[in-house]
Amino acid sequence: MSSACIHTLEPMEHGGVMAKVRVVGDMLIDNGYETDLVYTATNQMLSGTWFSRMKYLLSHHKPHTTQFEHYTGLAFPYWPLPTWGSNYYPWLWIRNFHLKYNIQIVVSGASHCGLPVALTRQKYIIWVSTMYEDELTGRALAGDEWAQRTNSGLSGNLLKQQEHYVLNNASLVLANGQYITNRITATLPKISNKVRTVIYPVDTDMFRSNSISSYKEKMGRYLLFTGRINDPRKNLDMLFRSFARVLDTLHDVKLVLTGDKPEDYLKNLAYEYGILRSVEFVGRQTKEQLIDLYKGAEVFVLSSNQEGLGISILEAMSCGVPVVSTMCGGPEYIVQDGSTGYLVKINDDNQMSEKIIMILNDDNLRNQLSNNSIEFAKTNFSKSVINTKLLQCFSDVYPEYFNQSQ
Repeated sequence: MSSACIHTLEPMEHGGVMAKVRVVGDMLIDNGYETDLVYTATNQMLSGTWFSRMKYLLSHHKPHTTQFEHYTGLAFPYWPLPTWGSNYYPWLWIRNFHLKYNIQIVVSGASHCGLPVALTRQKYIIWVSTMYEDELTGRALAGDEWAQRTNSGLSGNLLKQQEHYVLNNASLVLANGQYITNRITATLPKISNKVRTVIYPVDTDMFRSNSISSYKEKMGRYLLFTGRINDPRKNLDMLFRSFARVLDTLHDVKLVLTGDKPEDYLKNLAYEYGILRSVEFVGRQTKEQLIDLYKGAEVFVLSSNQEGLGISILEAMSCGVPVVSTMCGGPEYIVQDGSTGYLVKINDDNQMSEKIIMILNDDNLRNQLSNNSIEFAKTNFSKSVINTKLLQCFSDVYPEYFNQSQ
């Protein structure tokens, strides 16, 4: 049996990178390829004293086999080096991977976990969601001091060079949205001919509004946000300010947020804006619960400083939920302003609240936006559409394997 290797970040149950890994991995398995994951175990490093960390590293200095869901993995130890330095370590172990794996693909947010395979000069595809500079800028805007220092310092320049090296040496670059396609081709115009836009697919048969939501029956009208609520790039301060303005006009609306358990500062922020009693932090949701939440939402809201794509927007649109989002990158190429929802300026809480209120006060408008969203989702990012694109990409880079299997 032919085999494939996915170079990625440490697997997590949730998150956009792992969602893309599942798409690629399942497609490869469905086409007869045994598929493994390779990653650096960044979350397995012990905290504590320097001595305890070095003791751990000396006993875990070699990569070890892991299992995540139905994927076998090879986890590399994470050495406490500068970020740019830790990217090199796996290269020492994967120089002969081409003897084991016929197909290699890098799946990540930014491209740095592809550096080891790029250094081997082997053929590979890379599927990315953001440029690292954009990620740092988004964090810096949200007050992340490390990101502010890195973005303007030597480490930032070295990381940028690594990113360019990985993208330049890829056989094919898949960008997770038109925004990132434009960013890559503007930064590296010489590789424009090998950059393609392949958006994360949504199961439009599963994410659809085909029944009454139990959440809506229980809560009444509500706005919805799903994502990493404690991530400062999500800019929930703006969302809370906008919602406070909405409540000044419409007193019966709630704001529902899914994701991690909220840190205390978020609850304090909601209290300061006088909205805490109308905000529901519902925590992590199963896929079925999340779909139920989407189906009942009046409007999906996104206030991010930076998004490479915005998978939650795709899912909301597939369920027929109008979207009001900031112009933060990826959403600008997904949300059709005035047709499937509205785009507003970052930190313009007045504009965001106006668009939300306009939708809530006009059932005909909401129904029109909803119908347009469903149709746009089916046409542009359904599983069948995206899987066809992915298969074509693999066939173009690895014709000796994929043309035989089709």
